Amino acid sequence: MKMFNKIWQTVVVASMVVAPLLWAKVTIFMLGDSTMQDWADGYYPKQGQGQDFHYWFDVNKAAVENWGKGGMSLGGGGLDKKGNTAVGYYDMFWKHGCTSGSNCIADRVQAGDYVVIQFGINDVSYSNEDFFRSNMAQLVKEVRAKGAYPIIMSPIRRLYYDSPTQIHNSYRGYPALNQSLADSLNVPFIDMSEMVANFMISVGYTYSAQFIFNHATKDEYSNLGSDQADDVHLQMNGANAFGRIITEQMRAHSDPIVKKLGDYMAPMYQVSVKVSPEGADSATSLAAYYPQGMTVMLKTVPKSGKKFLGWYDGNGNKVGASNRTNVKSPYIYTFTMGSAATQYTAVYEGGTAQKYEGDGKALTSFPTTTPKSLDDVTFVPFTPIEGSTQDTVKIDKDIKKFFDASTPDTAGIGWTQDEWTGFTGEGYYNLDNTNASFAAYKVKFPGAGYVTLAVRYANGGTSDRMFNAYLDHDYLVSAPPTGGWDKWDTAYVVMDAPQGEAELKIMSLTSDGAPNLDAFGFSIDGVCRVSEGCPDVKDSTDSLMTIVAQKPMRSELAQLNGGVLKLEGAEKARVEVFDMRGRLVAKKIVENASEVSLTTMVKSAGLYRVVVKQGSARFSATYAKVK
Repeated sequence: MKMFNKIWQTVVVASMVVAPLLWAKVTIFMLGDSTMQDWADGYYPKQGQGQDFHYWFDVNKAAVENWGKGGMSLGGGGLDKKGNTAVGYYDMFWKHGCTSGSNCIADRVQAGDYVVIQFGINDVSYSNEDFFRSNMAQLVKEVRAKGAYPIIMSPIRRLYYDSPTQIHNSYRGYPALNQSLADSLNVPFIDMSEMVANFMISVGYTYSAQFIFNHATKDEYSNLGSDQADDVHLQMNGANAFGRIITEQMRAHSDPIVKKLGDYMAPMYQVSVKVSPEGADSATSLAAYYPQGMTVMLKTVPKSGKKFLGWYDGNGNKVGASNRTNVKSPYIYTFTMGSAATQYTAVYEGGTAQKYEGDGKALTSFPTTTPKSLDDVTFVPFTPIEGSTQDTVKIDKDIKKFFDASTPDTAGIGWTQDEWTGFTGEGYYNLDNTNASFAAYKVKFPGAGYVTLAVRYANGGTSDRMFNAYLDHDYLVSAPPTGGWDKWDTAYVVMDAPQGEAELKIMSLTSDGAPNLDAFGFSIDGVCRVSEGCPDVKDSTDSLMTIVAQKPMRSELAQLNGGVLKLEGAEKARVEVFDMRGRLVAKKIVENASEVSLTTMVKSAGLYRVVVKQGSARFSATYAKVK
């Protein structure tokens, strides 16, 4: 009888472990940085590995929550002047009470779920290995305490070839550190750093740039305001290629709990790709398999002198327009994957469409490793890339329009104030001295591309109050002391903006808080703040002055028309002109109903803030560009 009890207990324990895997719908949480995150549609074709990852799984068996957050390190979000590590992903998004809000990941994870962890890219700059170790160990411990299963992945590589057979390790010791932590913590490991390197070697530099990483042009996509040459982030085709590699590693994993995820995956269908006549292209999308519902991108790059006739389906018919309306290149075709394997042909002059002769059935076997094939690699000398375009785009201080920052659309802990002098607009926003304070502003961009953000601030402290200007990605901005809270300066950073609406979120990074915020602006025309309305008309201009922003404060007594400041009323008024550092450069007493040209008040062209006062009352403020 005792033996029977022991056997029964064993069966019960085993069923408790296996049951969640067999019968319950599990959730796969994807934790990572900008190479993992969901990118807004306005950034297309930029995409993170986790963005379409849910398509790989049967919706009746598994759900995917992508918690990738741009710019995030696991260890910390930045270093202050004292060398202290600032808040990072673990504190902001994972643990109970995290600073991103009440909807923290740790509160959502349940027994039987999976938590995929991929960090290291930003830790190189904003953290250290000891802090990384500590946070990873704590995160793994808390995942297991939930009865869930952690999986550690090393970070992907960037587009940086030391040679055609060697991909540069841009992230120092972090790929190896992830593996050593997986070993020491007894956590299943997926070596994406090595898998991606092998994949990049097998396809070569040209294919990696044009089909994997986000090298895209405004001639290809209507939403792009400028050409992209991003060596860190992925385009849709690359994100899904890497997602495919992840699922292949899960299917073949030595850990049976990870391998069980293979049973939760959706049917996969092959898309064969042909070129006719062969050799007419310099590069064309590789054949690959996809789950139903995922968007497939086909692209071909003609050789010089070759005329492309179009994409043709497996029935020999020329395809229509892409299902992505922002695709405008005739060389690119996108469609939604159906429930049958198929074939497409890139047809050039002299070629013919090749009909699909397969059975359309779903695949039953999958690769277990990413091949490292060097047979077709031809060595072409080149200078290795020294970083992403995001790192090398020059700051453009020609700010086209500024917005008053004193009243955010949403905010954490902070206040709209006007105690200190020298501000423009209605006042300034004072962020609380905590690492949870933020001010958010909804803006709308005319097109995707790189843009300079300018933030006018005051820092009366004695140390740099670095802040995070978050726009779908972390952008850490230095805000050195200005010499007083009534002394103002302007900080600049280049960021990647989407087409359409987005939220600019200025966040403090440490318990010292952030500087006081007076105004923010951008280096491109056509940006508007949603709360102020987004008209289609452009600002009026003339040969003397461009009105960059105009928001009367308490009266309509002062107006700018055709480059001339016109005052109305029965009293004298004082006009003060400040440069972008907040220094008074000109002032003038103006009689009622008078007009004054700002070009007679300032000595050089540039961007200025114009303030009109009567006595102690401040009636109007505006930004103006004098040419």
